[in-house]
Amino acid sequence: MKISFRYGVPSTAALVSAVCACIVLANCTDSSRPASGWQASVAAFDQELQDLQGALAIPGLAYAIVERGQVVHARGFGTAHPPDTTSFSLDTPLRIASVTKALTGVVAMQMVESGRLILDAPARSYVQALALPESVTVRHLLTHTAEGQIGTEYVYGTNRYAMLGQVIEAITDSSLHDVLSAHIVRPAGMHGHESPHLGAHAGLVSTTRDMGAFLATIDRGMLLSEKGLTQLATPSRSIHDTPLPVSLGWFAQTVQGERVMWSFGQDDPEHSGALLVRLPDRQLSVFIFANSNVLSDPFRLLMGDVTKSPFAMAFLRLFAFSAPGAPIVRPARNHVALAAALDSMETAHRYRFRDELIGWAMMDLWTEQVPGAEAKLMLVRSRYPHAVDPVMHFASAMLSDTAQRDLGIRDGAQLLIQHPLNRWMLLSQGELLQSRGRMSEAKAHFERILALPNQHPDFLSRLFKAWSWMALAQMSAPTDTEAARRYLGEILGSAVTGETRAGAQRMLDSLTHAGTPSRLHGARH
Repeated sequence: MKISFRYGVPSTAALVSAVCACIVLANCTDSSRPASGWQASVAAFDQELQDLQGALAIPGLAYAIVERGQVVHARGFGTAHPPDTTSFSLDTPLRIASVTKALTGVVAMQMVESGRLILDAPARSYVQALALPESVTVRHLLTHTAEGQIGTEYVYGTNRYAMLGQVIEAITDSSLHDVLSAHIVRPAGMHGHESPHLGAHAGLVSTTRDMGAFLATIDRGMLLSEKGLTQLATPSRSIHDTPLPVSLGWFAQTVQGERVMWSFGQDDPEHSGALLVRLPDRQLSVFIFANSNVLSDPFRLLMGDVTKSPFAMAFLRLFAFSAPGAPIVRPARNHVALAAALDSMETAHRYRFRDELIGWAMMDLWTEQVPGAEAKLMLVRSRYPHAVDPVMHFASAMLSDTAQRDLGIRDGAQLLIQHPLNRWMLLSQGELLQSRGRMSEAKAHFERILALPNQHPDFLSRLFKAWSWMALAQMSAPTDTEAARRYLGEILGSAVTGETRAGAQRMLDSLTHAGTPSRLHGARH
C-alpha cells in the first residue's frame, strides 16, 4: 500500500509577504492567509540551496518557485562570471541545455492535440532522411527508447531526441526557433534570447525569470489541455508494459506518494546547469539555474531518478512533504550521529531520507570524500535493506571498501536480470568485477557494451565504448600486450577526446616504452 503524503497544504502564495525582502519577481503581493505557515519553509530552502552551492563550489545560482500560475518567490545569489563580481541574477542568460527537451515535449504534445503529429507514426514518415531504423516512432524519440532493442529500455539519447526538431520543422514548414517562439516563448511572455546552438534537445538560452514564466503558463493551461498535461506527468511504458522513467519529453516518477515531472540540463562544466521540478497535483514547481553543471552531474540524473538530487529533494521535502509551519529541515549531512538524527526525524515524520542519503553520498564522491560516501551508503543499506538502486550500484564502483564492492556486485546481478542491456549497469558491474579480480566475468560485461545493438554514435555512446576498451586493455596487458594495444588503438582511433583519450595514450606509451604497466583501477579513471 502506498503511503500518501497529503497535508492539505494551503496555497504557497501565503509565503509571499514574508519574503518580499528577497529578490522577488513581479506580482509579489501580500496574501490574506497568514505568511508564517510558509516562511520557515522558504527560509530553510534558501539556506539549503546556499549550503549546496558552497559544498559544490557553484559560483552563481538562482531559483523561482511557481504555484498555480504565479511566480511566488525567486532569488539569485553568487556571481555570474567569476572572477568578475557581477551578481548572478534572475535575468542572467545561459543555455538551459537539455531542459530544452521539456519545451520540445510541450510543442510535440500541442501538435498531437491538433492532429498534426501522430505519436506512433514512424519518425521517417515525416522526414525520410533521418538516420534511424524504419520502426522508430515519434513516441520512441520522445521516450528515449529509440536505441538498443527499440521500445524496450530507456537509453538517454540526446542526438536521437534532437531529430524531433526536424520532424517539427517538416510539419510546420518553419524553423525550430520560430516554432518555439510562436508556441512557447511569446505565449508565456518570455524574453527571447539569441540561441545559436538551438536544437530540439538542447541549446535554448533563457533566464530564471523566463523559465518561471514558462512554468506559470503551464499551470494556467495556456500551452496544453489538462489531458495533455496529464500525459506529460504520466510515465510511459515499454513494449513489455514495464514503466519507464520518462513520459513524453519529460521525466516522470512517483516520489514517496507524490507525482513528479521534471527535467534537467547539463551543459559544459563551467557554463550552466538547470533543474526543473513540477508537482502536477499541487501545481507547484521550481526552476533552479546555475553557472555550473553540478546541479545534475554528481547525481547521475541522466539515469532517470530525480530523488538523488539534493536540490530536488530539498524542494519536495520542504514544500510537499512538510506540514504548514513545520518544515522538515534535514540534519547536517556529516552529523556525527546521523543515524540517531534520522531515527528521530523518521519517527516524527513519514518522510524517508533514503534517497537523500544516496544523493549526499554522491556529493561526497564528487568532492573526493570517499570515507563519507562509504559511511552514508552503509547507513542506507542498514536502514533500508530491501532497496536495490541503480545509482547506488554506480557509486559502489567508486568505493574503496571491498565489502561494499561485493554488495554492489550482488545488486548489479539483480539489476541486470531486469535490465540486461542497460549500459550504465553493465559498465558499473564490469568495473566492480574487475576490481575484485573476477576478470573473465568483467570482460563479458564490457564486451556486451561493445556489442549493444542500434546505438547512435553520439558522445555518450563513444564514451561507453572507450571506457570498455580501456578496461579490456587493462585486463589484457599483464598477459597479452598486443590485445591491450589493439583496444587502446580503438580509443585513439575514435572521436573520444579529453582525459579518456589522454589516459589511453599514456597507457599505450607505457606498454611501448616501459613494459607492461600495473593494472589501473577503473575504466573511467
